[in-house]
Amino acid sequence: MRTTFHHLLCLAALLTACNVERSDNGPLDGFWQLSRVDTLSTGGVSDLREAGLTWAFQGKLLELRHASNRDRDYYMSFSHSGDSLLLFGAHHLLREQGDTLLGNWAPLAPFGVNSLNQRFKVLQLGSQQMCLRSDRLKLTLRRY
Repeated sequence: MRTTFHHLLCLAALLTACNVERSDNGPLDGFWQLSRVDTLSTGGVSDLREAGLTWAFQGKLLELRHASNRDRDYYMSFSHSGDSLLLFGAHHLLREQGDTLLGNWAPLAPFGVNSLNQRFKVLQLGSQQMCLRSDRLKLTLRRY
């Protein structure tokens, strides 16, 4: 009888663990590669397809990853509603040393983020491409 109780308890814990994270982010969820940045004030265009800069949305977190330099990985909280995407609470992802809250946005600039509380207008969010616009930049990301 005691063994049966323990088996049921383990099964309940396993089923609960499989259902811990559920996301309602729709097409935003998943991995995106930053492929192009347009500077609105100058009309300049940067092709970043070879830069290895990715955004990964899951739950309420966004991970900003630099493929060639994992010491330059970050994560932020986000809020997405309609055509508005707000990024906030940036942390340097240091894994072994522990994550640290960022005090300025400069390390996030290669990812197209120019503020610790960055607001983007969602211009396009489809199954393969996303376009975001801030007050300075237009970002084009492709599903990765």
